[in-house]
Amino acid sequence: MMFNQIVKNRWEWENWLREVSCDSYDHYDYVLANCELGEQPELYIAAKEDGILLYPYIRRPIAHRHDDLVTAYGYGGPFREGNFSNEDVAEARRLFLKRPENQATVTETIRYHPCRFDHDLMCAFGQAVPIRQTVHVRLDDPFDQLEQRFSKMTKRNVKRAIREQVTAVQGQTHELCEFIRLYRATMDRRAANEAYYFSDRYFEDLWNSDTCETELLFAVHEGVIVAGVFMLFGDDGAHYHLGGSDANYLALRPNHFLFREMIRRAAEKEKAYVHLGGGATGEDALYDFKQSFSGDEPLTYYIGQSVLDEAVYHRLNQDHLLRYGPSDFFPLYRTPVEETVAEVQAER
Repeated sequence: MMFNQIVKNRWEWENWLREVSCDSYDHYDYVLANCELGEQPELYIAAKEDGILLYPYIRRPIAHRHDDLVTAYGYGGPFREGNFSNEDVAEARRLFLKRPENQATVTETIRYHPCRFDHDLMCAFGQAVPIRQTVHVRLDDPFDQLEQRFSKMTKRNVKRAIREQVTAVQGQTHELCEFIRLYRATMDRRAANEAYYFSDRYFEDLWNSDTCETELLFAVHEGVIVAGVFMLFGDDGAHYHLGGSDANYLALRPNHFLFREMIRRAAEKEKAYVHLGGGATGEDALYDFKQSFSGDEPLTYYIGQSVLDEAVYHRLNQDHLLRYGPSDFFPLYRTPVEETVAEVQAER
């Protein structure tokens, strides 16, 4: 007999996570920080005596009294531990879809965690689309050996930062505002999508969480903070979450220096890996920069896309198409309006 439940209470959510090896993206506080007004963090649990499946996600209201599901920004999705077979996964999925909470759910979007790839589980949860390659560094060897795997150019840039007397320090609470400033300045330089301009409260909620472990690393030159990274730590891995730098100091190569120190810090905390993420648009300059620190094969990032109510999905899409035109976004009715309008204008 399989027990299954949808949990919305923080205390109960975190009690279940204590039973498994989880990542930062799985915690209630992380999912809640990524919720917009009216959205609800939820954790689906399917458990047997000797195995378990957990699935954190956000329930988002949409028109006509319906809703849809999405995992939080980053990497998450369902995962299993213990003796939980493929047949058990299929049964857990069936029970999930039958739950009364999901009878008005139109679509489901899952950002799968590249470091816990589970092909059979993804198949059971619907279509999984490969999006891009991501970079990770396995921390099985001593740091000095990991450093030898950096590309020649990256080694030179790290040496440049050291020669310029760039140093690394751990950021304190009162310096969070300095990181936010650097991050937003970097987004401005990259003309980033509005979705990447996280609110002050987003950073503050993650930083102040007692379950989602975070850390700030700063690159400092002559007493001035010139770059920073916001790290997340799970039970097994570390993650580069967000980063920013001062354009006036890029010639000192503070970002190369910080990524090196980020890998060192993850090794010091005895993590199995550090995940650096992917590029902004695929295998671009940002991806190449991250890959220059890794001697490991890249990992594929997949997004699960499921339509749970075809009739309502079609109706919502038609409304969106009439107003804004076509899009490749999933779900189509959630296409950011600014992008769609720009596409329509470009076609004209």
